[in-house]
Amino acid sequence: MDKTIQQIPFLRLTAALIAGIILGDLFDFSLFNLAVSIFWVTVFLVWLNFYYSFKRLVLFGVGVHLLVAGIGIWTVENYNRKPVFYSHGKFSATVLEILQEKPNSFQSVLRIKAVFINDSVFKTDEKIMVYFAKSEESQILQPGQNIIFNQSPQFIKNRNNPFEFDYAAYLSRKKIYRQVYLPQDRWMQFGLKPSFSFTTLAERTRIQLLDIYRHQNMGEKEFNVLSALTLGYKRGLDPDTKKVFASAGAMHVLAVSGLHVGIVFIVLSFLFGFLKKNKSGRILYVILIVSALWCFAFVTGLSPSVRRAASMFTFVVLGQSLKRPPNIYNSLAVSAFLLLLVNPNNLFEAGFQLSYSAVFGIVFLQPKLQKFFTFRYSFFRYLWTLFTVSVAAQIATFPISVFYFNQFPVYFWLSNLVVIPAATFLIPLGMALLAFNWIPVVTSVLSFLIQLILAFVIQFLTFIEQIPFSVLEFNVFSLELVFIYGILLSMFLFIEFRSSRYFKGLLFFILVLSAVSFSIQTLMLYRNEIIVYNIPNQVVIHLISGKRNYIVSENELPETGYEIESVKNTMRNMRLKTPVFIRCDNFYSDPYISVKNGCVNFNGRIIVCRTGLNQIPEELTPEIAINPPLGNYEKENLPFHVILSTSGFRDQINLESDRVYFLNEKGAFRKKW
Repeated sequence: MDKTIQQIPFLRLTAALIAGIILGDLFDFSLFNLAVSIFWVTVFLVWLNFYYSFKRLVLFGVGVHLLVAGIGIWTVENYNRKPVFYSHGKFSATVLEILQEKPNSFQSVLRIKAVFINDSVFKTDEKIMVYFAKSEESQILQPGQNIIFNQSPQFIKNRNNPFEFDYAAYLSRKKIYRQVYLPQDRWMQFGLKPSFSFTTLAERTRIQLLDIYRHQNMGEKEFNVLSALTLGYKRGLDPDTKKVFASAGAMHVLAVSGLHVGIVFIVLSFLFGFLKKNKSGRILYVILIVSALWCFAFVTGLSPSVRRAASMFTFVVLGQSLKRPPNIYNSLAVSAFLLLLVNPNNLFEAGFQLSYSAVFGIVFLQPKLQKFFTFRYSFFRYLWTLFTVSVAAQIATFPISVFYFNQFPVYFWLSNLVVIPAATFLIPLGMALLAFNWIPVVTSVLSFLIQLILAFVIQFLTFIEQIPFSVLEFNVFSLELVFIYGILLSMFLFIEFRSSRYFKGLLFFILVLSAVSFSIQTLMLYRNEIIVYNIPNQVVIHLISGKRNYIVSENELPETGYEIESVKNTMRNMRLKTPVFIRCDNFYSDPYISVKNGCVNFNGRIIVCRTGLNQIPEELTPEIAINPPLGNYEKENLPFHVILSTSGFRDQINLESDRVYFLNEKGAFRKKW
C-alpha cells in the first residue's frame, strides 16, 4: 500500500489541504497569524532542505503537510471574508447571470460595485440575489449590463423548519448573503457598454447559443434538456422533467460533468488524432484539444465538475504528448488541489463530492466488475461496459446521494443503458448544430435527429419513472454516512490488496453501523414531539409519538408545494410511518388523539387552534394555543402555557413574554417530552 501511495504524491498534499479547509471552516483564525505561521514553516522547510539528511525525512514530510494545511486554512478564511454590508443609499451594480423567469418576477444575481450615500461614494464588492418585477425593461436585461437601484437589500433567512434545506448557508458558500426585490420604479439601467468579466462573457455567449437552439422550433422539454446537456443551462428545466430524470437515475446527464467532457474529448481525439504522427503535429494537437476542452467548460458555466474534468483531461493530453501516461489517481488529486485553491468552498458542494466519488468508482471498480463476464460479440461487450460503469459510479456515490437527496433510483442501470449512448450522440450533434447553424440544410437534418433522440429519451425515462418502486426514499444520518464510507473503503482496500486486516475492518464497520442504526431506531420508538411549522398563512401541526404521527392543519395540504415538502422532510429524517391528515375543524378520534372544533388532545396534551373558535372555553386550559382568540383574557395574564402566532398576528399580540412565540421570526416551534 505504501508503494501505491508513493505513486500518487498529490494525494497526501490534497488530503492536507482538505484538512486545512475543514479546520478553517470550523474555527476562526487570524489571517495575520496564519501568514506569519506559514512564513516560518516555509523558512524551516528551506533550512531543512539545505541541511537535508535521511534522518530528517519524516520531519520534512510533517513540515510540508503542515504548510499545505496552513495554506488551506488561510485560503478558506480569506475567501470567505464578508464584504461591508451597506443598508441604504443608491447602489451601482452589474447583472451577472441570465435572468430566470419566476411566476411573478425575474431572478438573477447582481454584483454591487459602489454605494452612493449623500455626496459620498463607497466602493464595495458584494454579490446579492435579485428579483425584478416583471416588465419590458427587466425582461431584456442581460449579463454585464449595469443598473442603479435604491432599495435596501435584506439578509437571506431560512424559515427554520425541521430538516429543511439550509438555503442561506448554500448561498453563503457562493458568497451571496443578501437579496432584494426591485419594483420597476426602484431601479434604472445606465451605461451603454456592458461591464466585462469572464463570468458575464460566458453568460452572454451562452445566451447567443441558446437562441440558436430556440430557433429550431423544438418542443419546450426538448429545448430545456438539450440546453442542460450541452450548455449546462438548467434554469429552464421544469420540476416534472427534473423529477423524471432524478427518479430514473439519469439526473447526472443534465449536470454537465466528466461524462460530457469525456465525450467531447473522445470526439476531438477522433477528429484530430491524425496530428499526432509527428512532433509539430503533436504540439498542435495538444493546443487544439486543451483549448477546445476549456472553451466547452467556459460556455457551460465553469461548474466545479466541469473544471475538474477539464483539468484531468488536460493532464491526460499533456502526459500522452510527452509519452508519459499520467497516473489517473494523481491527476484527480492534482485537479482537486487546484480547484480547492481557487475556491475552497467547492469542498462542501454536493456536485463536487459526487463528481470525484463517481470518477474514483469508475476508475477503480469498473475494470474489476467488467472481468466477471466476457462476451464474444462487441455489442454485448459494449452493453456490459455501460452496465458496469453505471454500477461502479452508483456504488461510490450512493452514500452521498442518499445523504443529500434522501432517495435511491432503483433502475439507474437500465436508464443508463439508454441515456449514456444517447448523450454520446446528442453532445456532438448539439455542438455541430451550433457550429453549422448558418447552413439551412445541415441545420434541419441535425435538428430533426436531435429532437428524435430527445423525444425517445424523455419518453423512455418517463416509462422508467412510472415502474413500481422506481425510487426508494430513506435517509442517512451523518454518523451513519461515516461508517458506510468506512465499509466501502475497507471493501475497496480488501479487493485491491487481499489482506485480512481490511476484511476485519470491513466487518468492524458493518458491526458498528448496525449498532448505531439499531440505537437510533430504538431511541425513536420512545420519542414524543409537537412541531408547529413556520408556513405563512397556514397552521400545520405535526404530532409525533414513536413512529406514529398526525398532521393537523387549518386547511387541506396540497399534494405538492412547500407545506407538504416540510412534512415529508420530517417524516424521512425521523423515519416515521405515513401520517394521518386531519383538519382542525373536523372531528377525529383514536386511542392517541382526538380533534374537535379546533381543540386537539394528543397524549393528554391540549392544543387549541383558532379555526372554528369564537373564544376558548373557560373550563379548558390548553398547553399550547395557536393564533388564539384573546377577547376574554387579559394579555398580561394569559392562562396558556405557550402562545404561537403565525404571520399577521404580531399587531394583535403586543406582548413580549416567554409565553409568546412568533413563528415568522423564530422558525418552527418544537416541544419534546
